[in-house]
Amino acid sequence: MISLQNSLTLLPADGATQLTSTFIDTYQDLCRSSRDGVENYPPSIALPALFDLVLSAKYVERMVADGGWIYCAGSELDEHPSLYFPFLKTCPRCSVKRGIKPSAKSNKPGSDAIGQMAADTTILILSEVARRIAPDAKIGKSTVRQGDIDAVIYDRDILALVEIKSSPLVVYPLEIRLTKPMTEVREGELVFKRDHSMATALISESNLSLYIPHIDLRIPLNHYTPDNWPYTPLTEFISNTQNLATILLAWKQLYELYINSRQRTKRKSVDSRRWIMCGCGSSVDDSKNAPGMERTDDIKKGTYQVLKFGTYYKEKCPRRRIRAVLASNFLPEHGYASYLAEVQDVIWTKDKYSVSLPGDIGFDNIVAFEADSIFNLYDALLCLTRSIYRDADLYRLLNLTRLIGEMSDE
Repeated sequence: MISLQNSLTLLPADGATQLTSTFIDTYQDLCRSSRDGVENYPPSIALPALFDLVLSAKYVERMVADGGWIYCAGSELDEHPSLYFPFLKTCPRCSVKRGIKPSAKSNKPGSDAIGQMAADTTILILSEVARRIAPDAKIGKSTVRQGDIDAVIYDRDILALVEIKSSPLVVYPLEIRLTKPMTEVREGELVFKRDHSMATALISESNLSLYIPHIDLRIPLNHYTPDNWPYTPLTEFISNTQNLATILLAWKQLYELYINSRQRTKRKSVDSRRWIMCGCGSSVDDSKNAPGMERTDDIKKGTYQVLKFGTYYKEKCPRRRIRAVLASNFLPEHGYASYLAEVQDVIWTKDKYSVSLPGDIGFDNIVAFEADSIFNLYDALLCLTRSIYRDADLYRLLNLTRLIGEMSDE
């Protein structure tokens, strides 16, 4: 525990922090000003949509470069030519609007970097929610690489050890709109550039946008600069309630498409919006990149980890103040029935905690255990789309639906 304590740090305040804070401020304004705001965009929609927006910004910040763009002539769509900086292996505009999947080079970061950015984004959002509904609570990040524990949630009463398994539903690509078609020299002739061929761009001189193709939304990011980009223009954009409502609607559409995707039959055509969703398969993105804990390996690994929290930490605490939490941006939708429904309320103990019953009430088929030595497997499955709480203290600290209640009290 001393080693764990020495490894903890609070996330530093940066552009992602300001984006997250402004998003929730604007979300509160949206819910107060619109009668249908809370009904259409509950926290179970707003918070995971925030996760994907912040993670998109982190991808962009880390990976944007002059190279790695794909040229889309737009002629088949009767639209302007554009350059796209994709994080999946296809042209985002043509895959959504034409239903075709032109091959493109993905600019996705490495898996280790993605895992760290996704964990940081989860901690950032939970920290911001806690600041508003449980200001005495803190969330610390472990700085030990490949350590047992990703984060801790604590106040003066409890210490929750957290394993994080987060992954986005969608990561939005970048776009540069061009004023005219691109040309190139080919076999000694000046010709129009091949559609969906690789291209370069001067990002410090180009107007970049975060592109949400299925609703044709472009969020202006201006020119690339090394100073707090793209967080400053993104924060300015989402400070407008109507802009935020548009982003929430776009994410909600993809979420509903994802939930209903298992109902698709062979006779039903594929909804082309799926080709901008992570884990969509079909050579666009590996199906193992499904959102949140939807990948069964993550459920299995996360479940072992919370069991280890219980046996190596929680059980050793004589005051029984330690909790074990599995956290994610996305509670499994397709894997819930098969992997969590019958596991979420499991409790455990050890033989050494068994006690003898008084002779007059003893039965051969009953084994009794001390009440404070029976433990939840999960004290909480803490997810932005939906959480499952098995512990009253964690429900008090981080019941994410309280975000609405706290707003109505202001």
